Amino acid sequence: MTRFSGVSRRGFTLFELLLVLALIGLFSTVFVLNIDSLMKDGEMETLEREYWRAVESARTNAVFKQQAHYLEWDPEGRQFLVVSGGATEAFPVEIESPVELEIEVLFEEIAPENSYVLIAGQLVQKREIVKVGFFPDGTCSPYEVSMRIADFETRFQMDPWTGVQLVNPNENAAGI
Repeated sequence: MTRFSGVSRRGFTLFELLLVLALIGLFSTVFVLNIDSLMKDGEMETLEREYWRAVESARTNAVFKQQAHYLEWDPEGRQFLVVSGGATEAFPVEIESPVELEIEVLFEEIAPENSYVLIAGQLVQKREIVKVGFFPDGTCSPYEVSMRIADFETRFQMDPWTGVQLVNPNENAAGI
């Protein structure tokens, strides 16, 4: 039987040191793995924000100036362009990243429901287009836009009558 002396011990046990090192390693691993996705989320938000600014500008100018305006993506300049007549308004996507990220924006025209377009001998409901039109009556071309930065992608369809994003009824019912 050993007797407990009133002297307190100094330092930590080997087990306590290993436990602290393991926890630091675990937290740093989680942080390093998630920091990349957090940065990409911020970059995607920047891309979407500039897209919506360009859409609002194209739609508003088309209505107030009573002239069609067109929205397009300039991959070299990494910017959205709103073009009407000879005037062009640019909405640059400024992403601060240590690595040059590839940004892809694709517009696809959507054929009316239950109808198809014949392209190169194939019937399709969507086809890639260079620009999207916004018209003086407040409508726009029926289209879908997909945006991609690295491995992150978002896609949504626009309502041609209101010029806003369509809500998928299945997503709305699921509470997503």
